[in-house]
Amino acid sequence: MIKIPLLKDHHNHFFTYSALNNAIDLFNVNAKDIALKTISEQQNPKMTIAKGWFDTYYNFAQTDINRFPPLIIINNSLHKYLFNKAAAEIIKLDFPEWVKNNNNQNWVEKNLMQIISYISRFYKFNKDDYETALNILLAKGVYFASDMFVTDTAIIDFLSENSQNKRTEIWTSPNLFPKLNNKQKSVCKGVKIFTDGALGAYTAAIKNYKINSNPILTHTNTELSQKIEQLLDFNTGIAIHCIGDIAIEQTITCLENHKNRLGKYPVRLEHAQFITKKQAFKAKDLGLTLSMQPNFNMDSIIYSDRLDKEYCKANNPFRMLIDDASFIPGKDLILGSDGMPTGIEGCIQQSIFPPIPEQKLSLDEFVSAYCIDNTKYGHIEIEIDQLKKKIISRIIFKNNLQY
Repeated sequence: MIKIPLLKDHHNHFFTYSALNNAIDLFNVNAKDIALKTISEQQNPKMTIAKGWFDTYYNFAQTDINRFPPLIIINNSLHKYLFNKAAAEIIKLDFPEWVKNNNNQNWVEKNLMQIISYISRFYKFNKDDYETALNILLAKGVYFASDMFVTDTAIIDFLSENSQNKRTEIWTSPNLFPKLNNKQKSVCKGVKIFTDGALGAYTAAIKNYKINSNPILTHTNTELSQKIEQLLDFNTGIAIHCIGDIAIEQTITCLENHKNRLGKYPVRLEHAQFITKKQAFKAKDLGLTLSMQPNFNMDSIIYSDRLDKEYCKANNPFRMLIDDASFIPGKDLILGSDGMPTGIEGCIQQSIFPPIPEQKLSLDEFVSAYCIDNTKYGHIEIEIDQLKKKIISRIIFKNNLQY
C-alpha cells in the first residue's frame, strides 16, 4: 500500500460541472438505445440536459430526440451539442444565434464559452451547491480544482467577498477581465483563450484525420498575435487552449513574437496533446508551462476511429517532454483532468499503465505534477499490481476541511 496526497486538478471546469451535477450523465453509456432509455427515465419537463456523450460509440438522429420534452445533449468534449425542437424554441428566446448556427462548428468553436455559460444558467449557483461540489470532489480524491473559464460575476463576487478560494481558482475571458474591479480581479488566476477545437468534435487542429473532419484554428496568425499582445497588457496569467500540432505551432510562433514580454506572469498551454519534440524545446525556451491531462491518454484508444496510428502514438508524449525537453513535473509540467473524468480513478491508471508507453509517468512524477504538497486533509492509498497492470485506490480524508 502506497500513500500519496490528494489531487490538485490544475485544469477543470469546477463550477460548470458543479452546475451540471444534476444533469444526466452518459459518460459510461456506449449504445444509443441505452442512452435514449436513460434520457426517457430522467426527463425534466422544463429542460433536460445530458452530458458525457461520445459520438465514437453512437450518434443521435433528430427524430430520436424530438419526441422528448426540451433536451440539450452535450458531447463529452464540451465542443459539440445537440438539441431538439422543443429546446430550440426555448433557446431562441435568449440565444437565437446558437439555434441558427449550431450546425456550423466554426461558429460553435468561436462561441464555445457563451454556449457553456448559457447551459449553466439552468442550474443557478449558490453556496450550498459549492460546498456540495467540494465534497463530491473530495470523494474522488481531489482537494483543489481549477475552473478554466468563469464568466458568471456572481461566482466571482462570491469568491472575492467570502474568501472561498482555498480549494479552487478561476480563469476568465479576455472580454470580461478588464471590466472587473480590483477585488474581482484578485480571485482570477488569469484569462483563457482558444486556438482550436477538440477531438470529440473533429475540430482539433491536427494535420491528418482518418475520416471526415473540420480542424479549426479560431484565429489567424495576425489575430492571435494581436490577442496575445492584448492579454499581456492585462498583467495576469494566460492560458491558451491548443490541442493539435497545428494549433500548438501557431501558438508558439505568436508567443515568440512577444518573447521579450514573457516571464512576469505564467503562460500556460492547455492540453498540448500533440506537441512535437521541436515544439517542446521551443516551449521550454520560452518558459511556458504545459498543463496536460493524463486521462486523455485514452484518446489514443477512444478516438482511434479518427486518429491514424502515428497520431495515436504521438498523443500526450510525457516521456519526450520530461526526458528530452527537460520539463519538470510540478514546475512547468502540471496535470489535471478537464473533468473528463474528474478524480483519481480517471488518471492514475492511465498514468502508470497507459495505452502507449510514451505516455507513462512514474509515480513520483505523477505526485509532483498532480498532487497537493501535504496530507493535512487526507491522502489516497493505492495498490499497484504490476502483473495485472491494475491500480486500486482508496481515498482517506479528514473532517477538518475548511470551506
